Amino acid sequence: MQQRVRLYANNCHFTDDKFDRYEPLVRQPNTHQGKIFLACLATSLGLFLFGVITERDWLAGTMGLATPIVPFVVLYLRGRGVPEDKIEAYAVQRGLLLIFECGQFSELSAEILIPFTEITSIILESKVVYEGRLGPHRWRQYRISTSRAGETPHVLINTFRPMHLVLQDLRRLSALSGANQIDMQLIAPQEEIAALRTH
Repeated sequence: MQQRVRLYANNCHFTDDKFDRYEPLVRQPNTHQGKIFLACLATSLGLFLFGVITERDWLAGTMGLATPIVPFVVLYLRGRGVPEDKIEAYAVQRGLLLIFECGQFSELSAEILIPFTEITSIILESKVVYEGRLGPHRWRQYRISTSRAGETPHVLINTFRPMHLVLQDLRRLSALSGANQIDMQLIAPQEEIAALRTH
């Protein structure tokens, strides 16, 4: 059985050399949600104005209440029953395996394999954003550089998995045959690194 190291991806993107421009793993067709929202809003507002102009108070009152609600109800009903997209990332013997399951368009589901021979470095960074009264928001980020050509040849994986578990995943990844030539680095605050020594 092939060994898999799950990276517990919360989201995953292709990215450029600076890791600041993102592209989805698979491009999906436009679902026209914005157009549907505007069409519902325009129809409801039109009926409201028609009720005001023709002095049909019941229509104006009903549509006045319904105008801000109808577009959201239509979008909710339209999206009901559609499974969410799923992304999984695994390190396997041959390389990095990205699995995308498209909820709305199952034919777009795909598996993308990036061989270890094309991966030049993996930087694991502990990220934190302070959100006022909500406190710190922490996550881990794999920045995977490759030798591939193109505008977005690299991979960015974000995970909310605790740092000590992510480090275990990274150690298991580095033990896979073919991964030993990859340069791996850890970027984290000193206090977090010190806390890791207790695990």
